[in-house]
Amino acid sequence: MDSYSGYSGYSQQHNAASAGYNAYPGFSQGQAFPPAPPAFPTAYPATQPFNPDACPFTTVALPGHQHIAGPSTPFRAKLFFVSAPSPLAAEILEDVFCRFAALIDITPIPGTAYGYIRYGLKESADAAKMLLDNAEIAQNTIRLSHASDTGGDSKRPRNDII
Repeated sequence: MDSYSGYSGYSQQHNAASAGYNAYPGFSQGQAFPPAPPAFPTAYPATQPFNPDACPFTTVALPGHQHIAGPSTPFRAKLFFVSAPSPLAAEILEDVFCRFAALIDITPIPGTAYGYIRYGLKESADAAKMLLDNAEIAQNTIRLSHASDTGGDSKRPRNDII
């Protein structure tokens, strides 16, 4: 007997394998083990059961649709967005951003790939920015940042008018 008498199971298995006995059924001597299973997917795979609230435009897990606030709702936060390489349709933007409570409106700037999103709750704008900043939406990367309100009397006066 060898010096590993405490591990007699190991020595018996090792000796049996080298004598031609296959300790692992289904594998011949010298054959490699099968590869490890793939890692758990982080996005929704195609085999996922149908979820009516799942957003078809992004792989980011988003909450369900929320009610859109009326246009007279005072806004508490505004986000500025830029999409690259091309502009996103207003319907796609609304489907993605209405999943955060108190969406008031989305204003894309015509002829450009940027615009503004207004929310009635600052928490909703923060959550949208946290989840969707630098995310892929309909084959476009979207960048989000908080915007300040520059409308009304807060505009800088023009000095070039005589």
